[in-house]
Amino acid sequence: MLKRITLNGRRIPVPVPIRDLGEAVQWVQKHLVRADHAITRIELNGNDINWNTDSDFHVENLPLSDGSDLRMKVDSPHDICLQTLDVLRNLSSVIGNNLKPIAVQLWEHKGPRLPPEAASVFEDFSLMEELLDHVLLLLDKRVDATNVCSLQSVLHKAFTALTYAVGQCDWKATAKVLLNQVENPALELANELSSVEKVIFEIVADRNVERPKKNLGPHATASSSNR
Repeated sequence: MLKRITLNGRRIPVPVPIRDLGEAVQWVQKHLVRADHAITRIELNGNDINWNTDSDFHVENLPLSDGSDLRMKVDSPHDICLQTLDVLRNLSSVIGNNLKPIAVQLWEHKGPRLPPEAASVFEDFSLMEELLDHVLLLLDKRVDATNVCSLQSVLHKAFTALTYAVGQCDWKATAKVLLNQVENPALELANELSSVEKVIFEIVADRNVERPKKNLGPHATASSSNR
């Protein structure tokens, strides 16, 4: 039976009999994970464990022993979202503000391959698309992401056009796409993400205010009112 779990780097003794991974996950979720947090990584004996989140959190019932090295990472979805938003906002701003000299270079370029600076922007744009997909999955349902989704659609079309132009080694067309389809939407995205960050900060602040109130039971309320 499992003796200890490493949770966010801290070794925690397990005071109940736990025989398999499924029982361990259930115990951690019930006793050690706050309502506004979630398990984001599971590692058993050095191997990452996949799980099914289609409905209930489900992992394979792998047997555990007193020598099993079980490690879990617990995070706040809001914290992860804010971290991703911050990276994406900075990346969008950098891309939008640095395209003009890259476009000029591409317009004059005669070689068979992208110049290193342009190739770097292309990679950053690809990363921006991936982060944007990820952050939209993380956003709280109370956050209005209409504008972000619209910009995602615009930038996806731009990325498709950019990929085609690069594939054809048409550097003038690549330069046009960067200036006409990427520059302004990237800057607009950076501004929109700043607004989204503010909304999430407000949601987190509201939850932090509400949590102590929820922890006050009827006896605590009565005792405090008698003071």
